[in-house]
Amino acid sequence: MTAIVTACTQRKRVTHNPLLSARDLPDGHLSMVAAAWSERLHKVEPVRPARDLYSGRSFVEAVKAATASRANLYVVSAGLGLVHGDTSIPSYNLTVSKGDPDCVMSKLPGDCFEADWWAALGGADALINMIEAEPHVVIIGLPSPYLRMIAPALARLSDEACSRVRIAGGRYVGDLDLRLERARLPYDDRLDGPQSPLPGTKSDFAARAARHFVEQVLAKDLAATVDDHSAQVEALMSQWTRPIAKTGIRVSDLEIKAIVREHWERADGRTTKLLRILRDELNVACEQKRFQGLAAEIREERVI
Repeated sequence: MTAIVTACTQRKRVTHNPLLSARDLPDGHLSMVAAAWSERLHKVEPVRPARDLYSGRSFVEAVKAATASRANLYVVSAGLGLVHGDTSIPSYNLTVSKGDPDCVMSKLPGDCFEADWWAALGGADALINMIEAEPHVVIIGLPSPYLRMIAPALARLSDEACSRVRIAGGRYVGDLDLRLERARLPYDDRLDGPQSPLPGTKSDFAARAARHFVEQVLAKDLAATVDDHSAQVEALMSQWTRPIAKTGIRVSDLEIKAIVREHWERADGRTTKLLRILRDELNVACEQKRFQGLAAEIREERVI
């Protein structure tokens, strides 16, 4: 049996417990904030198994990959550490995405990083123990921010464990342990091209790549080396062309803010979803840092 590691999502099928909003945590040093969060977690009841709580295409693709391969599904959760897909968990609002009102990083000192927070939750040790104990391939299908968050933990793996890791996604993480650079499968934007069986958006790229690898490569050759697996992925993608780039419409800050106001309720005020609406649905071009600043202005405007 293999294992698939995916990321949690802000979208959940059950409304979060009022006690579990990161915005309500006190500011303080890492151990204090982690202890305050842990205390709140112990006060609430779980609502569903993790595989049935998170929603959104990226998570659905990961569940499909795990189901197809009868693999253990693990979730890298910003609020819970590392969670097995079958473990019942509470619904919560905590993220490490900066600019979100429930970003826990805003509660911590400036010298704290996302990896520090996740380690304080016990995620790093749990991940290492899981991979070291797993006798078969472990597929890590995480977007760049989450792969960056677990990178220090992965660096602690033994050489033998590293040889069983396959990384799908996380294309913009350049500081991985050198032993794990070989574990990167060569998925690129051809996965989004017209011949791809699983096109999608950047937000679900890693999960789609993991699913494609599980169904089209690993299922046919479980015992292959990482080099052979990478060669098989490249052989499949060599038949695909890259997507035709779309040029987004350029608009002013005032126009972007008007769009944000219009879609605020629909996106529940979430910056990532608002940006997806802007780019994917409205074909409006906006650099992410610029958008986060404009969205923050609207958030302040709504509080006043």
